[in-house]
Amino acid sequence: MMIKRITIAIMFAVAASVPDPAAADRPPLEDTPIVWFEDDRNSIEQPSVSEPDLTLEYFESSWGRPRERLTDPVRIIRRIGGIFGNDHVPPADNINTLDEVPNSTWFTNRIGLFPMTPEQAASGPGSGETPDTGDTWVVVSAKTEGVTPGFNIRDAKGNVYLLKFDPPGCLCQTSGACVISSRIFHAAGYNVPYDAVVTFEREDIIVGDDVMFDGSDGERPMTEADIDTILSRVDKLPTGEWRALSSKYLDGIPIGPSRWTGRRKDDPNDRIKHENRRELRGLYVLSAWLNHFDVKRHNTLDMFVTEGDRTFVRHHLIDFASTIGAGAKGPNPRYGYEYTFDPKAMIRRTATLGLVEDRWRKRTRDHGFAEVGYWDSDYFKANEFRPTLPNDLFANTTDRDGYWGAKIVGAFSDTHLKAIVEEAQYREPGAAEYVVGILTQNRDIVVRYFFDRVAPLDFFSIVGGEIHFQDLGDRYGVYPGTQPRYRVRCAAVDKNRSADKQSKTQWVELAKTALTLDSGPAAEALAASDASRHPFLSMEFQVNRGEGWSSSVKTYLARDSRRIIAVDR
Repeated sequence: MMIKRITIAIMFAVAASVPDPAAADRPPLEDTPIVWFEDDRNSIEQPSVSEPDLTLEYFESSWGRPRERLTDPVRIIRRIGGIFGNDHVPPADNINTLDEVPNSTWFTNRIGLFPMTPEQAASGPGSGETPDTGDTWVVVSAKTEGVTPGFNIRDAKGNVYLLKFDPPGCLCQTSGACVISSRIFHAAGYNVPYDAVVTFEREDIIVGDDVMFDGSDGERPMTEADIDTILSRVDKLPTGEWRALSSKYLDGIPIGPSRWTGRRKDDPNDRIKHENRRELRGLYVLSAWLNHFDVKRHNTLDMFVTEGDRTFVRHHLIDFASTIGAGAKGPNPRYGYEYTFDPKAMIRRTATLGLVEDRWRKRTRDHGFAEVGYWDSDYFKANEFRPTLPNDLFANTTDRDGYWGAKIVGAFSDTHLKAIVEEAQYREPGAAEYVVGILTQNRDIVVRYFFDRVAPLDFFSIVGGEIHFQDLGDRYGVYPGTQPRYRVRCAAVDKNRSADKQSKTQWVELAKTALTLDSGPAAEALAASDASRHPFLSMEFQVNRGEGWSSSVKTYLARDSRRIIAVDR
């Protein structure tokens, strides 16, 4: 205890001595190219298979690691008095100087940075293959445990797929959710399997040779009667066919789930602690939007893959049955609103004698669609999403990580979402339109929340002697009825972002989302400073939508190369 108190006292002293705490988390400025690719595809030996214990993971996630975070002196210090911008942890370790995430075996920049048509977003990953219907599907193994059964089948082309069914009484719910969410996560940049809705008749599927079946009478060879028994537990379509979700097997050799904390020790390419990767911290924002309440280690999968002459690990998100208001065990209004074990919620209910009703208890399914679970906007709050288990990654999400995720969410237009939802093949008239409507409403709630915390001025570029930027709040339409104003001030700075006092300009309002370099405050700051001592130009931008000026976004220009080299938020 005494050691911890001394540690806290030392940290207070250190924090107080830092002249610009936010700058302490930033690397020095350099006039070098922007890093857009992480070097994590070097050939390695095949890592061992990891099979984490479910029970241990539950207790560690619910008790052990939350207790450690609560008493962590570093987190305590960073939260006090606005130090480090109220960020309770340091910035992510894998961001480039533009505050973006480079491509890696975890993430590939797509809709957030590059144009994507609705058709491309709806097509999902890979080649878009579903089981070939030209011949019968051969069952190579069967899943009998759990809420719903399933099959692993091989089609006439030799491809293997997992067929999963909706829970009884929930036809189209989980299969539709999987199709929608997998496409959204892929378009956002994550690695996911190709999920698609398929239908089949009984004669389309047969038992393969030497398939073993674990029935009530023990393990034995599987028979056609076993297929009949399994299918009898699954709801049929009115046409007499069965509807299933086909999930194509990922390329490579499965080596188990990803770690939520630390690194995979037997993967030399895995150099960054997972809880410090922005694409994993920022996963909170997309999970909140889609109510992916079952986001956990066991719904990830590392694959040992071969590309050309290289062998390495690629990291995937899998199983999106518990999204879009659906659940693997059927819909439940509590999902996404409380942890399975949630002390805060328990204390709140006890302290108020149950007189204050939980928000999730007010949720209903009065939308009238049997194919849609608890999917609404009335009680949704972007910052109060709770997965089944406390998530080590989400515990590290900072405002900047949240902003990064929100600008990806905002890039999904209504047209993108309509095209994606069509792939779910809802049968009830109006169901698809309803799902799209909630997606768009919750998208705007998410984006507005994080854009209020970090000014959404982004994508700075040099065009014809001007610094151009985009106001994503205006572009995504999340501030209706406002007329934004912009202002800027400039200064010449050294590599540590320390400004030449003589070069600091006053705030100047801009007539458009652009700043001229050869006149005005930029030219004034450059002319008043020594280029050898202050080789960079700092341009600090703010936006005002009628409620005062926002927090600042600083972008830096290198004098010699005349290119943008960094962005600070």
